[in-house]
Amino acid sequence: MSFILPAPVLEALSRLNTHGFAAYVVGGCVRDLLLGKEPHDFDICTAALPEDVHSCFAAQRIIDTGIRHGTVTVLLGGQELEITTFRTDGDYLDGRHPLSVSFTRTLAEDLKRRDFTVNAMAWNPQEGLVDLFDGQADLKLHRLRCVGDPQKRFTEDALRIMRALRFAAQLDFVIDPPTAQAAHLLRERLQLISRERIAAELLHTLSYPAAPDLLAEFSDVLSVALPSLPLSALSEGLSVLRRLPSEPDNVSTLAALLCGCQSEIINACLDSLKLSRQLHQDTLRLAEAAHTPFSSDDTVIWLSRLGTKQLEHLLVLQTACGTLTIEEADQRRAIMQNALQEGMPLSLSLLPVNGRDLKRLGLRGAEIGDMLIHLHEAVLRGQCPCEREMLLILAKELLYQKGTTP
Repeated sequence: MSFILPAPVLEALSRLNTHGFAAYVVGGCVRDLLLGKEPHDFDICTAALPEDVHSCFAAQRIIDTGIRHGTVTVLLGGQELEITTFRTDGDYLDGRHPLSVSFTRTLAEDLKRRDFTVNAMAWNPQEGLVDLFDGQADLKLHRLRCVGDPQKRFTEDALRIMRALRFAAQLDFVIDPPTAQAAHLLRERLQLISRERIAAELLHTLSYPAAPDLLAEFSDVLSVALPSLPLSALSEGLSVLRRLPSEPDNVSTLAALLCGCQSEIINACLDSLKLSRQLHQDTLRLAEAAHTPFSSDDTVIWLSRLGTKQLEHLLVLQTACGTLTIEEADQRRAIMQNALQEGMPLSLSLLPVNGRDLKRLGLRGAEIGDMLIHLHEAVLRGQCPCEREMLLILAKELLYQKGTTP
């Protein structure tokens, strides 16, 4: 079996070989090549120790990205290559990280510590494919299976449970029964994992079309990964997720999963994932509005509140929820595009009146902000021209209606 590898990868393998060290491309890149996909990156494993790698690539820029675990990054031919010494892991005491790492000279020792058989294959031009755990057979069977004893693999590193879901969704594979059974059995060990790592794996998983059916099967695992999410709301969330278009973004998928929950539950779920502030706020706003229909007359108002990208996400989500029909969503898109083309003042800062103008009319504090919002919405609805004199007249009329004379 032969693969066509990028020139820098072949050069790295050749240079290590020339200096007397066995070297292979390994892991996900081999899996992707066997599946006929283009790898995103190439990892190399070798018998060379980190200091040997430094010697082999003395003329290149080298970054000690994970020197404790034997990994250095070499910049070669414009490509970043992670080169890692063959290693074995010591005992795992925290359910995530090995207490110690030992370097070894044999590829077999390195491969048997890996998570899944499809990720435990290596290749080089001299030997071809090295597949000690039938990973190639699992690829053909569309099966995800742990290397060795799955209970041991998940006990060592509980994040592998979430990685199992992610790879199964990504590859659209069935999880092998003993591996699935171990994931169910050891799901509580996910509590040992940082919330940020849980969130990263979950967001990856949600992005794939196979995720809804997979998460329905592993709802007990999801309940540990996302403990604030009620099972009663999960079914609706997964149904909406199934109806999202292909290649959705993180905000849309997470909002779809949570759209069957009340606001406080949505917020609790997002808090538990330790997301960035922006991702948290965008997802909360979208999930809360998933079942809130708005008329075509209010489209520009929503555009000013959310912005173009977020409003498009909302239209997609509301269509998936059944809040809007496809025709209604397209009508609102047309209104949105028209507003953008006409250069409507979508921000309050674009109004030709400001707080100082309203102070002269006698408004104070929160009254000023409320009045600016009212004037802005009047302009966006076409009820008042975006002209200073007309807006001040409208403000005076509103004050008069309230019994306040400026």
